[in-house]
Amino acid sequence: MKEIKGGKEMQVIKTTINIKSEYKNQLNELVEEKVIASMTDGFNQAIELFLKEKKKQQYIKKMEEAAKDKNFIKRTINSQKDFDAIETEVSEEW
Repeated sequence: MKEIKGGKEMQVIKTTINIKSEYKNQLNELVEEKVIASMTDGFNQAIELFLKEKKKQQYIKKMEEAAKDKNFIKRTINSQKDFDAIETEVSEEW
C-alpha cells in the first residue's frame, strides 16, 4: 500500500510493535473522540514528530560543531559575500 504525505509517495508496511498499555489506552481514547483517525494514524503522527525532533537535534549538534571550526566560519562568510554580490547583479526583469 502507498500513501501520499507532503507531496511524497511513501510505501506503507505492516509491522508489529510492543507499546505500554497506557499509551494504547490513550490512543484509543483519541480515536473514540475522533481526535485522530485511527491507531495507525496516531502512531504515524507520533513517529513523524519524533523523527523531526531527532533530526533537529542532530542538525543543532552539527551546527555547534561547525561553529567551532574556524575554516567553516570563513567559508560560510565567503559564500555569503559571493551570494550578496550575485543578488545585486540580478536585473529587475527577474
